Amino acid sequence: MRKFLILFWALVITPLVANEAIPEDLRVTTIALQAADLMKKVEGKGLLEITEDLLKSEDIEKETKEKIKASNRRIVLFEYPSEGLMVKGYVSFVPSCKDKPLLVFLRGGAEYVNLKHPANSTSFIEDYTVLSTTYRGGVSPGRDEFGGRDVNDVDALIDFIPTLEKKLEASFSANKKYLLGWSRGGMEMFLALSRFPKLQNYFDKAVSMSGLLDLPEFLKNRPDMGKMLEQGLGFPLKGEALKMRNPIDQISTLTTALPILILQGTKDKIIMVKEGREMIKALKKKGMSVDYIEIEGGNHCLENIPNSLKLVSDWLEKEEKMEKESA
Repeated sequence: MRKFLILFWALVITPLVANEAIPEDLRVTTIALQAADLMKKVEGKGLLEITEDLLKSEDIEKETKEKIKASNRRIVLFEYPSEGLMVKGYVSFVPSCKDKPLLVFLRGGAEYVNLKHPANSTSFIEDYTVLSTTYRGGVSPGRDEFGGRDVNDVDALIDFIPTLEKKLEASFSANKKYLLGWSRGGMEMFLALSRFPKLQNYFDKAVSMSGLLDLPEFLKNRPDMGKMLEQGLGFPLKGEALKMRNPIDQISTLTTALPILILQGTKDKIIMVKEGREMIKALKKKGMSVDYIEIEGGNHCLENIPNSLKLVSDWLEKEEKMEKESA
């Protein structure tokens, strides 16, 4: 059933809405299925290192394998508790992780759709320790509420870090801690920050890349998604149920001290640029420290822009680079 749903999304929904090539959608679908099968292997184990398996796998590109070997990077799957559910996640880190920044990556998609492989491009940003969750639902138990209780899985992930450090005999409690939300992950990012104020103090910076930032606007442009979400949730997405999930309606509790970057492309057919532009206005009106980068011709999550993740790391490290240049 899950494979049917993913194939339906890739072959029918995405081409109709995004007008993108079906072969590319099939590639993304294949990766999602591989990721699902891989993540299932940690079920009931608590912890599972997959570094050697990735190096031996014919499904992993040569370039990715070279990145793993060049930095002696380790990639480990794990399960962590969130409201009685054992949610799956993964961590990618180098031996010198104690001195490296921590990046918490929030994925896009829903359940199996667009599930990220642990060896995806974000797992190799600079020499960061990259920590991610699948959210409840899909490969993890529970139901994905798309901005509901699944946001609690983000908070629980942060609470689990000390336990994960002990299990791996590593230190991820870096001096610099960043949050990156990708597509639906942008929604999760803002909702987590607003619902759990302690996270605003925990993270030094936050980045939304092609983030879903205005849910009513998104649903207006994607009525197909609205119907699918309501069927999955079991209730209409309107009134308080919609407002509590809408990032732009939930920024009142954000501290003005947290720097935020909103990054998006003008040719994004999934998330319209209007969402990012309106969020920027709302954040600036609130007095937030916010930057905005709009890439001409960039598609969803800037997948067609070479080295797009360098835009993220450059912004995250801009103060440090300025200090080095002035020294």
